[in-house]
Amino acid sequence: MKLKNIDISYPFLILAPLSNFSDNGMRILSKKYGADITYTGMISIYNIIKNNRIDFKILNEERPIAIQIFGKDEELFEKATLILNNFADIIDINFSCPSNKILNSESGGFLLKDVETIKRIIDRVIKVSNVPVSVKIRSGFKKGDNSFEKIGEICEEFGVSYLTIHPRSVTDKFYGDVDINLTKNLKSRTKIPIIHSGEVKNHLDAKRVFKETNCDGIMIGRKAIGNPWIFSEIKNYLLTGKLPLKVSLDKKIETVKEHFNILVNLYGEQYAIKQMKIHIPHYLKGYPGINKLNKLLNGVKSIKELLNLLTNFRFL
Repeated sequence: MKLKNIDISYPFLILAPLSNFSDNGMRILSKKYGADITYTGMISIYNIIKNNRIDFKILNEERPIAIQIFGKDEELFEKATLILNNFADIIDINFSCPSNKILNSESGGFLLKDVETIKRIIDRVIKVSNVPVSVKIRSGFKKGDNSFEKIGEICEEFGVSYLTIHPRSVTDKFYGDVDINLTKNLKSRTKIPIIHSGEVKNHLDAKRVFKETNCDGIMIGRKAIGNPWIFSEIKNYLLTGKLPLKVSLDKKIETVKEHFNILVNLYGEQYAIKQMKIHIPHYLKGYPGINKLNKLLNGVKSIKELLNLLTNFRFL
């Protein structure tokens, strides 16, 4: 299936929007290792309108890229979309975020309480968008609500390009297991592509989700942090049956440096150092010396100090 020059073919994999983590380095490396689409972190429609643009750079190496937006004002969704037409390859509407801050603003997953408002927002965004529009939802606001069924019908009616479901309720947040039967149910009800999101930790999870739900793709979030190889590991296993090889420490350190250099070249030394302080512990977790590394990272103030710390990591 084609999505405006994007081929949704098995095994279709997406890097999820990850606040604080979804920088250019993470997106470029995820693409390098097999992600078909990358996402920015979730952006408020109010900030987009206030600035009349996005406040970060997008490189060709990270495209096709989806910009995920949230808010509650229907008219402002339309205005934000007109601005994003100049930047995004896909505009994704978030009706799924369960964070208290977002819920208190009556945005994200809060809107699953009001399917009619969701319907009007989708309609207004699609009418003015020059790029494909996608939607991300949860199963409902509370367990058993199952508003995903009606939203699936709405998305199909208005021409949403694909629909991503995280099969937990908003009030579940990230507790308990996802119910992949909900993904299966949604796929059986709609003709548009359905993307599963939630608890795909490795190649075996991906195989099970594709097989049991018949979904068109999988969105991977937290398990891709410090682990861009998860995309190639899943694809190689599903297409060839070959089990993934363990990524060596040398390869991980090389990739950390690659990630760092991308950010330095785009935004300068201080931003890159600040951002890598949140990424490096994820790249190198599980190794002896990681606790000492985390403490030493706090004091790093220059490129030279960061690179020296990485070079000497195995000796900590």
